[in-house]
Amino acid sequence: MKQFDIVIIGLGIMGSAALWNLSRSGLRIAGVESGGPLHTKGSSHGRTRIFRRAYWEGEAYLPLLNLAHMGWERLQSSSDKPLLVRTGGVFIGQRTTNIVRGSLLTAQQGNIAHESWDAATLRRHLPQFQVSDDMHAVFEPGAYSIAAEDARLHMLTEAVGNGAEIRFGESVESLHGTGDGVCVTLKSGLRIDAGAAIVTIGPWIARKLLAELGPCVTPNRVPIFWFKPRSGAESRFEAEHFPVFLYECGDGALLYGIPSGASGEAGVKIGFHNRQQFPGHPDSAAPPIDDAISGQIASYVSRIFPDLLPQPVKGTWCFYTMSIDESFLIGESEEFPSVYYASACSGHGFKFATGIGEVLACLAQKQASPVDIGCFHRGRFDNPGTTPNT
Repeated sequence: MKQFDIVIIGLGIMGSAALWNLSRSGLRIAGVESGGPLHTKGSSHGRTRIFRRAYWEGEAYLPLLNLAHMGWERLQSSSDKPLLVRTGGVFIGQRTTNIVRGSLLTAQQGNIAHESWDAATLRRHLPQFQVSDDMHAVFEPGAYSIAAEDARLHMLTEAVGNGAEIRFGESVESLHGTGDGVCVTLKSGLRIDAGAAIVTIGPWIARKLLAELGPCVTPNRVPIFWFKPRSGAESRFEAEHFPVFLYECGDGALLYGIPSGASGEAGVKIGFHNRQQFPGHPDSAAPPIDDAISGQIASYVSRIFPDLLPQPVKGTWCFYTMSIDESFLIGESEEFPSVYYASACSGHGFKFATGIGEVLACLAQKQASPVDIGCFHRGRFDNPGTTPNT
């Protein structure tokens, strides 16, 4: 048996951020991860993610975004390696779309530096995009790309340096309360007793440990693709000249992208945010990404980016663990007191990880959250009208 103050189960980006925050507390902290330091089954792998604060999803996310931004900056300040690539971000659609209207509203309400561009201004600044005259854009100069795997590994390295213990390749067989804390039994037979536990195991969370979240959580496979520029256009899509982006098409399809070369990306990374979501689970073998799937996104890319080759050079799967309302679940388990969780990040959670990790660290220490997380409580599904998107 091992005794710790807090144990974190699942060391994807959320669990790693919680471990990193807690490792500075002086408490005895353990992290448990069923995979290795890097694996491709969950939602945290890959080279890059987008960070933005002009958040079309709503102003309710801003306190957590601001907390996360400070966390990413703190992480970068402790690393000699570039973890944040300062690309800026552009959010494009017709003026009345959620992307434009929502991004502009949040930027104004949150006093976030931004510019509002009509189609002519967008073409002048970013001719890489093919846009019609009725398109509009919000440019956020402070948006950036995060070096996803490098950032996560740096968190883990710092946490170990601060005294945290990590066990890779160890799945959790059982979790139960002890009256004054929790008991975690690993597949190896090791028992860990702790004052509190944090569970951040993404698409496995309801199936493996917290069945209470089952009605709220659906894991989906989502493909991501990389597109190469045409000969002679390579530099136009590099991070120095091309921002991270969201692009809402007239039919409602929402694409996101990250420039070529950012943190080693081999081409422009592009995916649908609200299309091509297929029910699935990482414990099942991934199907091939067939021509119909890659052809669908290629048809959009060829219209939006005439200087990108229309067929992707690579495609891979990631997971979106979706909630009912596409927002987060953060809170304390109703079944297991002293067990705290974060899940169902619904494809837009990575950027919040440093903030969510700090929130979880506070909750597990029985401290107040540094920001209000009431709108992320599971109970909102019993009280319609209290979600962050309303």
